[in-house]
Amino acid sequence: MGLSTRERRVLDEIARRVRAEDPALAERLSGHGTGTVHAEILPSRQQAWPIIALAVILAGCALLYTVTTSK
Repeated sequence: MGLSTRERRVLDEIARRVRAEDPALAERLSGHGTGTVHAEILPSRQQAWPIIALAVILAGCALLYTVTTSK
């Protein structure tokens, strides 16, 4: 999703002020955003099920412990 014209204008103004106030910082920041964007890889359901199963088992053990020790 692209920026609106107003948002682009505001960012351009911020960039202009940074270049005027701190040229060294502007130079360091100028290289950001020029590389390739990679999407975050989320684990598939097949990879996530052991974690979910472990969480369910631990929750069950905690519940069982709570029930048996509260009497």
